[in-house]
Amino acid sequence: MEALLAPHRLRHDDSIQPNWRFDYLCLFDASAETDAELPREMFDYAGYISRVERLRADVSAGAMITPDGVWHDVHDFGYRIMNVLESNSVPQQKWGRHYRQLLKHNPDCWIIETWAHS
Repeated sequence: MEALLAPHRLRHDDSIQPNWRFDYLCLFDASAETDAELPREMFDYAGYISRVERLRADVSAGAMITPDGVWHDVHDFGYRIMNVLESNSVPQQKWGRHYRQLLKHNPDCWIIETWAHS
């Protein structure tokens, strides 16, 4: 996970880094549920992690990094935090379709619940 995140993380010592997506991650309160299949290198994320096929159908994320290292984000579809709700409905619909396709094409992924501060 860290290798996938590294290219997208702000490096504070790099003043010309043009395409960063976040500066740090915040973990929420962990759930009591852990996964017996959790790889050893991901054990620090126990309680924050799940297999993608276990997500509820109505759950989506604002961003996703695919195994090829590409960052996919609701903002890439025109979503803006400062927009009124109506202005974001089309970008959210587009992102929702794209997100579901990403999940369909990456069924063996792990999902980690974090807040990517940017």
